[in-house]
Amino acid sequence: MEIKSSTALSVSEVHETLLKRKKDGDLGYEQSEAFDYCEKLNKSEAKKAQKLVHDITKQNSKINHELATKIVDIMPKKSDTLKAIVLKDKIELNEEEVNEIFKLLQ
Repeated sequence: MEIKSSTALSVSEVHETLLKRKKDGDLGYEQSEAFDYCEKLNKSEAKKAQKLVHDITKQNSKINHELATKIVDIMPKKSDTLKAIVLKDKIELNEEEVNEIFKLLQ
């Protein structure tokens, strides 16, 4: 199978997709395990998650789509957690940038 494109999806988006597939028929083992995982970790609706990812990337040019998706999946409550998430990509945020992201997440 050839992969034509790849994009990061939030847990909410994956959950919604698997829920639709589950309604249409049985899920395979891997899909069933992924669905159970999403059930435990899903923190928002898919459309809200997509909007948050869009808003975060629009607001801060340092943060790409994949990183914004990770932030939305985790929904950090503390600035240290947010800084740790972005530090993985060698990005440093000042307090103003952190506060702007937290305003979007609330």
